[in-house]
Parts: sequence; C-alpha cells; structure tokens
Amino acid sequence: DGDIVLMFGKELGSEAQAIAAQLPLRHTEQRVLLHPLAGCSNSVGANDMMPGRRSVAEVASECDAILIGGSLENDELAKADLAGKDFVVVQELFLTATTEFADVVFPAASFAEIDGTYTNNDGFVQRVRRAIDPVHQAKPDWMITSMIAEAMGMDFGYSASAPAAFRSLAEGIEAYNGLRYPALKDETRPAKASHAISGAKDISNEIASLKEKVGAFPDAAEKITEEPRVGHKLHQIGTLTGKTPQFHLLANGNPKPESLYVSPLFQFNPDGTPKDEESKATVS
Repeated sequence: DGDIVLMFGKELGSEAQAIAAQLPLRHTEQRVLLHPLAGCSNSVGANDMMPGRRSVAEVASECDAILIGGSLENDELAKADLAGKDFVVVQELFLTATTEFADVVFPAASFAEIDGTYTNNDGFVQRVRRAIDPVHQAKPDWMITSMIAEAMGMDFGYSASAPAAFRSLAEGIEAYNGLRYPALKDETRPAKASHAISGAKDISNEIASLKEKVGAFPDAAEKITEEPRVGHKLHQIGTLTGKTPQFHLLANGNPKPESLYVSPLFQFNPDGTPKDEESKATVS
C-alpha cells in the first residue's frame, strides 16, 4: 500500500517507458512518483519549443544547407549527416568534430555569459544570470538565431533582450502561458510550466512486446561482478570539464591532484583546521 517510486533513464526501452507513464492511471489507490533521468535534464524548455521535431539525420538528408546549434553526439554522426553538404553553419562554444564540417562557426556564449531561463526535468522554469561578459564576439544562441533571421528579412521580435525572448516563448507555447520573466527572480517560489498530462491509453501492444523480449532471454545469464572504477561515475567528462586536464584524472579513478581545488574554494584539513595561507592564496 506504499508509494510507487520509479526512476529510469534512456536505458529503459520505449515500450517500458510507455507502460511506466500509465502507472499513475492504473494505480489510483497509491501515489506514483515517476522521475525520468533524461540525458539533458535541463533542456526540457528546448524540447517544448520544438513540437513535431525531426532527427538531425532526417533533416540533413533533405537539405543542401544546414544550421546546427551545438554539436552532434559523436564523430560518426557528424560525418554521416554533414559530409557533402553545400553549406554548413554551426553555433558552438568549442571546436568539435561537428565544427570541422562547418563553413561558418558562430561563437555561442556559455551559460555564465548569458541571461535567460532553462526548464528542468521537473518542469520548473529557472533563471540564468550572466556572471561575466561574453568573450570577443560570442553571443547567446537565441540572439545569433534572431540576427540570422533579421538578415534574411524575418523579425522574430525578441532580438533586444532575454525578457523579450521569454515573452515570445510564453505567448507561443501553451505550457508557458501566463509565465512572466520578472516573476522568475524569486527562486523561493519557482514557476512551473503546465505540461499537459496524457490520459489512459491501450498499452497491450507494449506489454506483449516486452513479454516477447523477456521470453527470449537465456535461462541462465552471467552475473556482472566487476566493480566500477572509483570516481568514474562521479566525474564524467562533459563539454566544459573536458577542457580541464585534471578532470580526466578524476574520471579515470585517480585521486584529486593537489593542484585541483573543488568548491568551496577554501580547503580544510581532515582534522577541521584550515589549510595554510599559501594553499588558500593559490585558490584565490
């Protein structure tokens, strides 16, 4: 009679995800908590802005010129989708395998250089505040896209500021109707997008498909007893950390080098006493 809590990632197949989504409607006597661990958990807003979206491969197969915001997941995708195109434009922070195919690279600003919002995996819309000025000619992605549109004779109406861009989002996407940029400044009262909740559906096909796959499992399977390397999962290399040599050490299970300081900046000895002033000076 307790709560049903399900946390799952992309490793859970599409059939299993469809069944999981129906659990709250089929167990009304219990509280069901679903927490999908999406690969890009803070990119729900970007997903909301692209109803009816198609894959990069599908779009690339139908055009001779393409504009890409960011980079493709791996080198093989970039090679397969972009090689042979007449004109490729990429908006990126770094030089990647995708930018190698670009005729033009527009320098996108990092999260620390922009004002704006993101929607997290729980649907909460949160502010991003600029901490430093953009370097050289870097600009926010929405501003770059707006400037390209203006050069082509199209005015999106939000090239002036992040609040104007968010107003366009709130007016154009039902889940964000009624949300206002100034109201997001109070982080003790987070705003939330009103995503539509799907109703009950027939999942008999999904259940049958899962049963067939389970039935195909071997009677005996080898148990994996190998332990993961220490720190391997805690320090995965990302877009920004990949540019920091010390994080490659952490990702491969090595202890934290003395030259790497992790927040908080002021370090303490195991007995609770502060580290010497020379070490603190190195941090600052």
